[in-house]
Amino acid sequence: MKKIGNFLGNAWGQRALILVIIMVVMLIFQQKFFTLSNLSSILLAIAVYGIMAGGMLFTVLTGGMDLSVGSMAALSGTILAMQVDTNGYTVQSFIVGVAISLIVCIIVGCLHGSLVTFFGMPAFVVTLATQYLLSGVVQRVTGGKYVQAIDDGIFFKLGNAKLAGIPMPVVIFIVYAIICAIVLGYTTYGRRIYAVGGNATAANLVGIRTRFTIIVAYVVSSISAGIGGMVLVSMNMQAGTTTASGYEGNVLMAMVVGGINLAGGEGGVPGAIFGALLVGVINNVQILIGIPSDYQKFVQGVIIIGAVILNMYTSRRSQGLTRAKTKKPAEKVPVAK
Repeated sequence: MKKIGNFLGNAWGQRALILVIIMVVMLIFQQKFFTLSNLSSILLAIAVYGIMAGGMLFTVLTGGMDLSVGSMAALSGTILAMQVDTNGYTVQSFIVGVAISLIVCIIVGCLHGSLVTFFGMPAFVVTLATQYLLSGVVQRVTGGKYVQAIDDGIFFKLGNAKLAGIPMPVVIFIVYAIICAIVLGYTTYGRRIYAVGGNATAANLVGIRTRFTIIVAYVVSSISAGIGGMVLVSMNMQAGTTTASGYEGNVLMAMVVGGINLAGGEGGVPGAIFGALLVGVINNVQILIGIPSDYQKFVQGVIIIGAVILNMYTSRRSQGLTRAKTKKPAEKVPVAK
């Protein structure tokens, strides 16, 4: 019983318990959840959330935030869809579209990082502003209409093909997650990310280029959103202002549910992946049991608040246990005989 209590007191134990409870409830009340087609749709949703979460993780670890990922995904996907629809569904046209999309992502990421580091603007305000700005750009270039991109070539394969029986979006997600994990866990830049998020002033004093580190983090976030947007547009074969609408909320929820410290310096790719998994499952469950769309946002808000409270409780509990273990026993006072 003590081992079970310790496991449930651990953050990963609590997350696993939540997932198990959801699975058991769905097994009892909604067995459609376990059909192959439904599990496949969950997996595809998780792939898109996961790609975008992998990039936002970099900004969150620095103590920042990127609320523009949904609009960035829409713009990136729209650029690619318009490029191949206008110039043909060839490999060359596809590569040009991807290149233009990624260049735009890099520019937006540099803009975010520069405004945050050089001008001291809050990341929340900067990325919220560009969320609306990018959405307006998509609205303008599309005229408020969807860009239909019907094709069975390379553009279609990006979001619909399979590699060794695994959907291509999932393959891209797995590869991208591995790259992010290697960068954060085994490179100098990854260590600098955690150092800046832990204490930017101290990191700057020891010679870490904090501004450069933060700017690159925002560039990675924008590129991740762009890749997720291109994959999503390929899956749907259309792009527009509603592409990836609300995804920034899902990605943020993945961060919180995955135990990523929004203050920075704490968390990793496994947590972000688990968060994306749980978000995909929760969203799917809400649809299956017929929760109205108006209430789904309410449920997500409750989950975010609950996850933050749980993370705070787990963090304080672990700190308490650490202090208890490191506390030196009181010295025995010799008794005079």
